[in-house]
Amino acid sequence: MSDSQIPGAAQGGGSVYPPTPPMSQVPQSLSVPAGRNVAVVATHNQPPQGRSILPFVTAPDSKLAASFRVLAHRLKGVNNPRTIAISSPGRDEGKTTLAINLAMALAEHGRDKVLLVEANLRTPRVGEALGFAPPNCFGEQMVRYLDLPGEPWRVVAAFFDNLHVLAVHPRSKGTWLLNAPAYKAAMAQLKEAPYAHIIVDCPGALGTADVNIIEDTTDGVILTAMAGMTKGGHLIRTQEHLAPANILGTVLMNGRYD
Repeated sequence: MSDSQIPGAAQGGGSVYPPTPPMSQVPQSLSVPAGRNVAVVATHNQPPQGRSILPFVTAPDSKLAASFRVLAHRLKGVNNPRTIAISSPGRDEGKTTLAINLAMALAEHGRDKVLLVEANLRTPRVGEALGFAPPNCFGEQMVRYLDLPGEPWRVVAAFFDNLHVLAVHPRSKGTWLLNAPAYKAAMAQLKEAPYAHIIVDCPGALGTADVNIIEDTTDGVILTAMAGMTKGGHLIRTQEHLAPANILGTVLMNGRYD
């Protein structure tokens, strides 16, 4: 697939939510094995209050949900990439909206396990968008894993039993930097778990080297562009910045969470 807009791609929607619920509102459960070195430590089924960017939860028969299903279908038809990074030139261009809904589209029928990883340590928003604060922060887990490589990765099962989430706790914003050895070790370990797809929510590509580190661990990158906001020149610069990454395509968004 070229770097042009993916045919039939999603036109995302959404808005900013109220503050993330406290951790105590995340339903806790005993650690349940989910695969090699992964344990489900909590489940979550309640969308955040206010307008949601979760059409698979609030409006599964909507055109918006259908558009994400089309994107998932088209990706499966293009070598069915297992590990996909979602990025954009900068902030506020729909990355988190796309990452969450693509993961849900891939997981909704329950046949395959799907992992959503939040690699945007600078401005984490996945937990807030899903309506919970993670009981185990992905940033913390990466650091701990370097010293304790036998420790299981602790994930939250969100909305679907087979959709697992590794999110960054919002209160740790600005605490962690993306450490290349730690991140690559984490992804190598997570790829050994029986996930059919791993979707990685990334920061903006321009101005940092974070996405360059992330792309080395993935099968390809999808870029998002915000209608009426993202400039074509910025997309070109992003592709040059990420080269020689496998750019799977660009999704045009007309609403966003991040």
